[in-house]
Amino acid sequence: MQPRINVAIKAARAAADYIVHSQEKLLFDKEQGQQSNQVYQTVCQGAEKTIIHHLEKAYPNDTITSRLAGSVQNGEEGEWIIDTIQGQYLFTRGLSGHCITMSYLVSGKVEHAVIINPMTKDEYFASKGRGAYLNNSRIRTSSARDIDNTLIAAQFPSTDKTLPSAAGQFSTFAQLAEKGARIVSQDSPALQIANVAAGRLDAVWGIKLYEWEMQAALFISKEAGCIFSDFNGSPNTEETGNVLCANPRLFKSLLPILNKNLN
Repeated sequence: MQPRINVAIKAARAAADYIVHSQEKLLFDKEQGQQSNQVYQTVCQGAEKTIIHHLEKAYPNDTITSRLAGSVQNGEEGEWIIDTIQGQYLFTRGLSGHCITMSYLVSGKVEHAVIINPMTKDEYFASKGRGAYLNNSRIRTSSARDIDNTLIAAQFPSTDKTLPSAAGQFSTFAQLAEKGARIVSQDSPALQIANVAAGRLDAVWGIKLYEWEMQAALFISKEAGCIFSDFNGSPNTEETGNVLCANPRLFKSLLPILNKNLN
């Protein structure tokens, strides 16, 4: 395991413990009438500070950027990108489908990535050219050859960003159901993509995602043998925020459907 992965996992574990304890308190606070959004922001900030503390100590020459605080340390080497609770709605309801993501970039390219689910303790990580791992075991993506009997993840089109795509999304659901697929939904795009990398899911697509929502996970998925693109087939997913991620065979079957319905 690479030194930066070791440090990142140590930092993320500390933040995960903080999040789990805070989530228990959050449910109590909601009963007392506090707004869950306010508590969520407070917990995110606390988790960010926990991770930043470890990174600053280990790598004083790295840049550190977090989703809420922005740039907190400027350095001359690589850059850490941190998102501490991706999956806000599940977190605020006491559910487990949220995660911490960390990416380490050199010259704008991801070299290392870590994703941790605080509730299940699952730890996904990868380093460039060294493969992808889940809980210290090497992972490879699914070997599914066609759509029948696959388990595919997607967003439910109920947010301001995805609602304009609702008709196309429902058409896609219908076509995949006719071909024998099952569709699941989580609140965290990164966790969905990481589960495709681990072979727990066969494929995932997302609509209008932010770069930080998919950056670490797509890197891990690539190291696990996945391919990904936007719905036009372009690998520059950050331009549109649209992404399909799957093994090469299943990718070829799914891309035309998404291109037709959602492009």
